[in-house]
Amino acid sequence: MTWICIALAALGLALLLIVTRAHGFRGAPGWRLLAFTAFFAVPVLFVVSSLQADLHHMKTVQFCGSCHVMERYVKSLSYDDDEPLSSVHVRNNFVDQKTACYSCHVDYAMFGGAKAKVNGLHHVIANLQGKGRGKIELYSPYKNGNCLHCHGSSQRFREVEDHNAEADFMTRVQAGTLSCVQSGCHDEGHYWDGKYDEAGTSESEADTTEAGE
Repeated sequence: MTWICIALAALGLALLLIVTRAHGFRGAPGWRLLAFTAFFAVPVLFVVSSLQADLHHMKTVQFCGSCHVMERYVKSLSYDDDEPLSSVHVRNNFVDQKTACYSCHVDYAMFGGAKAKVNGLHHVIANLQGKGRGKIELYSPYKNGNCLHCHGSSQRFREVEDHNAEADFMTRVQAGTLSCVQSGCHDEGHYWDGKYDEAGTSESEADTTEAGE
């Protein structure tokens, strides 16, 4: 998509130069069509393509991690730990590794994608304003539908012993009255026990000490 945008920009500039500088072509057959293409058609295609490229980039982990406050969340995707859901899903390719954040946090309702992008822009604005430097919280409780979008039809998911411990378990999960991420279930989305922070701090201090020596 990026190359398409670059090609359209180059084509647009070339056509604009031809239309504005080649005075001898004015009035010639096809000149109006060329002018329309240069001043309207190509710019519109460029804007649409650029917007599409930007919207696609907003789905990537790279975009989410471009803010300093999000770095620890992105790092937690690769931790060798079977507790954080984010790490389990990414390391086992349960979600697309390039769009892991979007895959799990987008609302799969009709306007879920648009809502996710708007929320993402709110995060960017808050970060630029110096707000939200602490632990980031979701705008609303995490919906079971995000989990069930992939796991709901999975035989492996349905045959888990804990999922069959109660007769109405799956009914409650599907209705949203029993949260998948509540305490005692899958309550660790990323990491909040501090062990990674402590490890990171120790490594940083060790590096600083070695550098000083």
